[in-house]
Amino acid sequence: MKIFYLAVLGIVVLFWSCIVHPPAPLEQPVIRKNGADGSQPTSPGHVNSSPATEAEVNAALHRIFADAVRGVPHEQWFTTGDFNGDGSTDLAAFVLPNGSKLRPLNDPLANWTIQDATHVFFPPADQRIVMMPPKPRAQFVHSDVLLMAIIHGYGQSGWRDPNARQAYLVRHAGDVPIEARPAPDRVEGAAASIIRSEIIFEPVGKPGFLFWTGSQYAWRAQLSDGVKTADAKSRD
Repeated sequence: MKIFYLAVLGIVVLFWSCIVHPPAPLEQPVIRKNGADGSQPTSPGHVNSSPATEAEVNAALHRIFADAVRGVPHEQWFTTGDFNGDGSTDLAAFVLPNGSKLRPLNDPLANWTIQDATHVFFPPADQRIVMMPPKPRAQFVHSDVLLMAIIHGYGQSGWRDPNARQAYLVRHAGDVPIEARPAPDRVEGAAASIIRSEIIFEPVGKPGFLFWTGSQYAWRAQLSDGVKTADAKSRD
């Protein structure tokens, strides 16, 4: 008899749990929509390696800076490459600030870093103890001053990814045109990732290039004697 009552009790408990906790609904597949520009979203495992278009660059700049900056009307005013050596493609583009948007552009809480490419501290390589200089003054953007906007890439889609939000506005970064080149074998003050990254090269005017130090971008007036890029070595 006791076994009979236990069996009935078990059936009642099972029936009640099914009523209180119905089976979880099946998760519906996510329908991926095209972007505002009609482009197809990048699927996992797919790398969009197509050349950047001016429309894509302007869209990326607007995603980060809204209408606070605009691209310069010049050939080769932007280029792409892995400038910080993290395996994701970055974007570099010359821009001009919108004079009416200087306040949000200079906001210290903005989601970008304003820096001067000629004010970078490089600790002496032959000293074990280095005295750090005073903290540099905060940099500000002024109207009609040419800047280089650099957007670090995120994941396989690089700078095109909506999650690519780390950005820099670099003063004294040279002038157009610009192009990405393989980094030299050695650059004083560069991050260790320089061996697998690229530089932002400016071939005309006063030739020089920008490179990643590990925390910011620095300017070199020219490639020094004996320092060659991978492309130059392959032509020798």
